[in-house]
Amino acid sequence: MPKKSKKIETERLADKVDAILAGAMQEFLAHGYAAATMDRVTAAAGVSKTTVYNYFQDKEGLFTALIERLAQKKYLAVFNPEDSQFLEGEPEVVLRRLAKSILDNTNCSQELLGLVRLIIAESGRFPSLAQVFVRNVDKPALEVIAQYFTAHPELQLPDPEVAARIFKGTLIHFTIIQNMLHSQEILPMESDRLIDNLVNLMTSNKIDIHGGQYSGTRHKSPRRKRTSGGKFQADYGSESKKLRSIRLTDTAWAKLDELAQKNNLTRSEMIEVFARQGLGD
Repeated sequence: MPKKSKKIETERLADKVDAILAGAMQEFLAHGYAAATMDRVTAAAGVSKTTVYNYFQDKEGLFTALIERLAQKKYLAVFNPEDSQFLEGEPEVVLRRLAKSILDNTNCSQELLGLVRLIIAESGRFPSLAQVFVRNVDKPALEVIAQYFTAHPELQLPDPEVAARIFKGTLIHFTIIQNMLHSQEILPMESDRLIDNLVNLMTSNKIDIHGGQYSGTRHKSPRRKRTSGGKFQADYGSESKKLRSIRLTDTAWAKLDELAQKNNLTRSEMIEVFARQGLGD
């Protein structure tokens, strides 16, 4: 077969598959998985029943293919693998960009939201369908996010896989409440507010591993005041239990204050650094 003719044939077959999957989506969303029939899928796709079975063995195979196609489409839309810079930059910027991408691409897809409703409704009778969804949609996304957290030790997240579930789970829960359970008025919240606080949560312990030895990004608390005689005033009452157990002389406080200012940290943050790393590090 000439190359041009082969290309035309390939495109024709691809168009048939697209038509079948579009018909399947229409049928599944309208009638659910259990009540959907291959006859109606055939009619919606505008192809023969024989053609459908040439590509898909049965209804479960058709549904699986539909999930895989949708998962691939959404993965490409959310993580944009063609853009090599998508996951590059400061974590605060990258995580905000990723969170917004997840929400935008989930909330704007009525097909995806409808399919999620269907899968949840049918999961009791057809657990394998739910597993197909999790395997193709949730698992790849969680793996990418966990890999990102693992590659950024400066975030000091003790378990990247758990952090990935917290990050993605927060966004999915927001989508379920706002768009699937129609509860915007019951639990109102702006998406930007959620994203900002989620990103702050994930980056709250961030340290600068490329800059000064002790530089960090957390909000700074007021520095310890001195008495009229030049000595530091006791401020143990505002410190955590861990910090209250540390008693330093006035000279040590002065040295600590000097070191903290040099590295743009508070004394409490310097003590935490020493507690984590040891004085010899």
